[in-house]
Amino acid sequence: MLFFVNKPEEGILDRIALIGGDEDKALLLVGDAISFGTAHWEEKLEDMDVEDIFVAKSAVDARSIELSDNCEVVDYDEIVDLLLGSDEKVVSL
Repeated sequence: MLFFVNKPEEGILDRIALIGGDEDKALLLVGDAISFGTAHWEEKLEDMDVEDIFVAKSAVDARSIELSDNCEVVDYDEIVDLLLGSDEKVVSL
């Protein structure tokens, strides 16, 4: 299940855990939500069974944030492929 996240609110992680349940989870972080891609959140995301973390390149370029090694920076075309090019359920939070 792919979660499209654009807000850096900690409560969103609780909703992801609730909605995603036991399924493997992937995050697509855009805007200020890229802060979830830092080392600070790494352990919590692992505990939630988040398999993949994708971070929008435009958001990274606009902010001075050091991302965790677990993140993959993606451009606009890759974001479109993630959202529209697979059979994954997409949840926008």
